[in-house]
Amino acid sequence: MTLRNTKLIRQYTLAMLCSFLFAGCAGANITMLGQVQSEWDFDHQLQFKRTQFDENHYQLEVISNQNINFERLSAFLLRRSYLICGQYGYKLELIKGVESFDFPLASPNLIMPNLTAKLECPLSN
Repeated sequence: MTLRNTKLIRQYTLAMLCSFLFAGCAGANITMLGQVQSEWDFDHQLQFKRTQFDENHYQLEVISNQNINFERLSAFLLRRSYLICGQYGYKLELIKGVESFDFPLASPNLIMPNLTAKLECPLSN
């Protein structure tokens, strides 16, 4: 093989490798509707799940953790809803996991279910 052919083969191989890498990175952000995505928020040390049903409808589930109180879970849910929708005016309907103020005193060993809510973003103009 000549030096010129070797350079062409290397360039072709590098171009193919880069195209596969970029295609893989681009496909990583594509979410399928109805598919549950588990995510971890490093700032708040919380695990949550997000399911997208269509462009404006989601279900969010914040995983219950004995180390994190209900106030932080619910505040996280509000902040995450704003990040997903990108604006205020969203509708958040709690499905389960709401804790009353006397739960820790009345039932100290109660295992709370995950805080789950339906999120409806306002229609974009």
